[in-house]
Amino acid sequence: MTKIHRNRTSLTMENQLMELVAEPSGEFKKFTRMSLEDFENLLNKVSPVIMKQDTQLRKAIPARMRLAVTLRFLASGDSYESLHFLFKISPQLVSEIIPEVCLALNQVLKEEVKLIK
Repeated sequence: MTKIHRNRTSLTMENQLMELVAEPSGEFKKFTRMSLEDFENLLNKVSPVIMKQDTQLRKAIPARMRLAVTLRFLASGDSYESLHFLFKISPQLVSEIIPEVCLALNQVLKEEVKLIK
């Protein structure tokens, strides 16, 4: 994949998410099962843990996108293949993102969420 194609794909992913956020009909809440305000609050907490650095070979998937993929998976149970088509991220990368973000969510929310043992 060429650098230009990677940049376009990344922009497409970001644009799709931003269009969903901008929808006045509440589509974002249906998509993620949370309000935009809650999403932004959660993103602020988890971003330092889930953000990745760009390399010379590729641009990192932004924390916002990583969280959105994970929330969509948790909200819908979609397969990694389905998430691949939705977010334009390879199923292999989706399979890495979801466990990483889930671990980060557990880490940053452990004091706010009480689990029954």
